[in-house]
Order: sequence, then C-alpha cells, then structure tokens
Amino acid sequence: MIDVVLVGVSGGLAQTTYDNMVRGRVITAPADPRIVIIDIDESALARMATEFGRWPWPRDTLASVLDFVEDQKPAAVVWDIIFSDVDRLNPGGDAAFDAAAKRSAHSHFGLVRLPKTNDDKSELTQINLPSLWVQTAPPESKELSTVALIPPVLPGVAVKPLGYNNGYVDRDGILRRYRYFERLDDGGMIQSLPMSVVQQVDPKAHAFWLERFLNKPQTIASDNATQDDVLINWRKKANIYPRVNFADVFALADGGKPKEEVPSFAGKIVVIGSTAPSLHDIHPTPLSSTQAGVESLATGIDNALNQRVMREMPKWLGALIAIVMCVGLAFWSYRKNVSSLAAGMLGMPSVMLGVSFLSLNTDYVFLDLNLSAGLGLLFVALLKVWSLIQKRHWFGDVAPNCQKASVWAWRANDPWTDQQLQDIVRALREHAFNCRMLLLDITPAQSKLMRWKPFANYLALIGPKLELDAARQELEKIAVSLQVNTGNIMTAEGQSEKPSLQISQLALQAWTQVSDGAAHQKL
Repeated sequence: MIDVVLVGVSGGLAQTTYDNMVRGRVITAPADPRIVIIDIDESALARMATEFGRWPWPRDTLASVLDFVEDQKPAAVVWDIIFSDVDRLNPGGDAAFDAAAKRSAHSHFGLVRLPKTNDDKSELTQINLPSLWVQTAPPESKELSTVALIPPVLPGVAVKPLGYNNGYVDRDGILRRYRYFERLDDGGMIQSLPMSVVQQVDPKAHAFWLERFLNKPQTIASDNATQDDVLINWRKKANIYPRVNFADVFALADGGKPKEEVPSFAGKIVVIGSTAPSLHDIHPTPLSSTQAGVESLATGIDNALNQRVMREMPKWLGALIAIVMCVGLAFWSYRKNVSSLAAGMLGMPSVMLGVSFLSLNTDYVFLDLNLSAGLGLLFVALLKVWSLIQKRHWFGDVAPNCQKASVWAWRANDPWTDQQLQDIVRALREHAFNCRMLLLDITPAQSKLMRWKPFANYLALIGPKLELDAARQELEKIAVSLQVNTGNIMTAEGQSEKPSLQISQLALQAWTQVSDGAAHQKL
C-alpha cells in the first residue's frame, strides 16, 4: 500500500496490457461529426510545391484558406500550426495572415509549453498573453508567475484565443493522457488548445472540465503524463476523423478547381494540421505507433466537447483489493493447500483483466485491476515457493544428533494428496517438531505425475523415539480422520555409522509389516 500510494515503484497502469485492450475494444464512442481536418499531407505538399515549395509556404496561402473557411461560419478554426517565427523571405505573407487572423472570429491558436523548470527564466506573464489564462492569480499573490513557452510572433495571433498544444506522454513515450489545464505557482491557470475551443463552442462543457480540475488540489508539474491527467478515450481506430486536402481547399479559395469535392465548413470545428510524415508531427499512441498529432488534437477536442471522462479507480483501492486478495489466498492455502490454487493461477488474473477490458468499453470508468492481478499472481508464486521450502523441511532428514530414531509406517488406501500431507505437517509442527516424513513419491495425486504409483500410498514418520511416543495419541487422531492404516513404532537398535541407511532399512521393514498386516492395526 505504501509503495503504490507514495513511492510508486509498482502500481499504476500496466501500459502494454492497456494498449492491447484499447485496440481490442468492441464498443467505442463515435467521432463527433462536427470535427473535420484540413490536412497538409504528402500529396498537398507535392501539389503546392510547384508554386510555393514544399514547406514552409508563404503565410498568405494560409490566410486565403482562413478567409475561405471563415466566410462559411464555422464553429471554430483550430490551428495545429505554430506561428513562432517571422517569415523573412515573405514579409507580405506574414502581413496577410496577421490581417486574416485579426478578422477571424473563430480561430484558436496553439503554443508550445516549455518545461516548467524554465519558468523562472521567462518574462511572459498573463499581461502578455491574457487569452491563455483561464483563471487569474488570487489577489493575495504578490508576484505573477512567469511561464516558459514559445509565443506567437504575429500580433494578430497573440490577441486571439490561445492554448498550449503539448502532448504529455508516459515515460515509455506513448501518449495516453491529456492535460487540459495547468495550475501555476501563483494560483493562476492556463488552458490547453482543446479547452480554448470548448470555451467558445460549449461553455457548459468548459465549466464542467474547469470545475473538475479545480477539485484537484495538487499542482501538476511533471513533463510526463501523471495520474492527474485525463485518460484519453480513443476512438475505435486511428485516422477516423474526416479529412479534406489542404491543396483542394486552397485551390477553391484561390478561384481554382479542386481535385476532390470540398464539403461545407458551416458549423464545423475545422482543425488545420499536418499528417505528412516528413513534417514530423507524429507520435505513438495505443492505436498507432505513428499517429498524427492533429488526430490526437481532434480526439482531445472531441472528448472535451462531449464530456467523456474516463474515471479511474484510485491507486489505493487497487492496492487494497490486492491486499485483501492476498490475505484470502493465504487463508485458503492454510485451510486447504497451495496446490488447490493451481486453477486460480490463470483464472484469477483472467477474470480481473476481463473486468478491466469490459470497463474500458464504456465512456465512464476504467477499472485498472492489472496491479491486483499481477500482485495476486506474484503472491501465489511466493506461496508455491514457500510450500516447496516447507516440503524440503518436513520431508528432509532428521537431525544428525537424533537419539534412538524411530519409524512409524502409515498406509493410505489411495496415493497421498497435498491436503492430507498438509494435515500431517500441521500435527507434526504442533506435537512433534523434530520429526520428519518419508515418502517414496512426494508428488501429489492431483498432478497425475506420480513416478512410483505402487508406493504412492506409503508414508513413514521418523524422529526421536521419545518425541514420537509422546505425540502418538495426537497423531493417531489424524490417522483416524484420514482413514489410514498404521503400523507399530519401530526403533533402531544401537548407533550406526550410517544413520540414513539404518532409517531407510527400518522404514522398508515397517512398510512391509503395515502392508502385510502382520503387525498393524486399523484405527
């Protein structure tokens, strides 16, 4: 429990298992029909290259597309393109896009949030980029927090709705969570690009997410995803949102003829970005090792608009389930035997992973039972090891200084089972601690792997004569409950230079007697 909640060495999402579950889901949320991507793919780069080069293009090309889309009254225009540098070769293009951005009533622009460790080296505050902040610092804050980020270089972009457009990946480099808000040291809050869109398109949804984040008191400061970030509810597969080729939209905006029909953007959330591998805006996700960043951005907007929250089971609850399960397994193995847990070795984790998978097919909750299943398997394995250690002890040699070693032969009607042997071990532990058991085949009957079947129902208790005699009455009760035949206690005569050989010969003699019925009694 301490490790899972505080240290964090174990616990948390079993990442590979989770990714396989995501890809194997049967029921998934549909893509929001309002979202469409204007895609700068490899074909768009090739078509535009004849006039403007491959990339970057003069920004008046982007201005033409923005004006064309704005004329159709979209719900939002989301730019998955960073405007962080001036175009020194085409200043006219910068001026054209700056003017188009100022005219735009629906544009949202992304910023690159730099690591929080660089905040003290920055001079940017809420005064510089007010639309990035969703909550100002409280009045008692003496000094406003500075934020390390790459600001937009165009004034028309800087005054528009902004949001950081970072993908915070897990430590294995895979994107599984989204950080919609970030709380700063002064108490202020900045928001992501999806939240900037939702704030305009659906204020109620924005208020829902903001309230949810405000209920988390801790400050998220990690450059990797954390448990406080929102688990992304992925669609069924990658590349599911409809795409329109940028070159076709530009051709139509420029008075030309597109190769393919361009749909209306009225009422749509238009995301402009690139899926071209040569522009390197790709990253691995549970759905694909080369998913385009614009697809992940569209998914983040989709989930935020539709308030899809994958609520997760608290880590402490997963640890508690594991502890309760281990206690139950320990109690079961004590009352029964460790071998009876063999079926649970596969059944238990399979059921738990099945529950996790079924929960992932909903839009509401993910029950991460991977930790509980893993700890349960580990605990059963430890019980197996402990059982083997116990067997080595109780089926080992008697103490070398044992005086007057005695042998008491027992014969069962059927091969000895682990349960019967465990009952005898309990009795020896309590009443004859220095005694041991001798079997020709210690393989339990349930395994069907007995090597010496004719001798599998024979057993001998070996130990000091005084101790064996003193415990005889209690051990006979066990013999009665197990319905076995017992012989007389036989004691070795004199001291031998080879006590193990002497005991073995005495055991064979005792087994012969109990088998022939010459000197045994049936209890």
